[in-house]
Amino acid sequence: MASATKEKEQIEAIKPWVDLMQAKSFLAGDFLLWLWYFSESAQNPIELDLNRQSKTLIKIWVEDRLVLESHDNKAQVHTFKGGEPSRSLEAEFSLKSGKVVKELRLGIHIDPYGDFLSLLSAKDLSPKSIYLPNHTQEGAPASLGLAHRIQMTDVYLDALDGLFLKFMEIRADTQWRDQELPAIRQWIQARGQAETHLH
Repeated sequence: MASATKEKEQIEAIKPWVDLMQAKSFLAGDFLLWLWYFSESAQNPIELDLNRQSKTLIKIWVEDRLVLESHDNKAQVHTFKGGEPSRSLEAEFSLKSGKVVKELRLGIHIDPYGDFLSLLSAKDLSPKSIYLPNHTQEGAPASLGLAHRIQMTDVYLDALDGLFLKFMEIRADTQWRDQELPAIRQWIQARGQAETHLH
């Protein structure tokens, strides 16, 4: 009886993680499109509650890689690299023609740590090619450098999860269909050649 209770407790403990993984798998493409939309909205930067602090200021942008694909059987994939691909006329045309975000390189500035970059795919949202800010001093022991990288990875993953939870909060809200989704559609249709901006 005790082992059954312990097993049930273990299942309950991991259930939120399983639910989060399933949500990421199901809504990954929507999340990537939302990140692109959000990065160009007036709500960016945003303050999020992360595990280590009460409020953390986060600013996001689409970096130098963006991959869009069509839905149909003969899926066309368009890869945009260099500069600000999310602001190119080609990316805007692809988005307006109904292509979805397959992959993007996301930039996140997290105060007070600095800029973080990673490649996110609609396949599973597992960050790849992660760039972390490096503030360790030259000549510091290797163990300190490793400890710093682990700490920065934790900060980055907390921020990424915080953004996903913010998206889930918006996506699950009753106003999604009436307000947020129309706003995203309007953003897609109203896109012109946006001016380059600094992040």
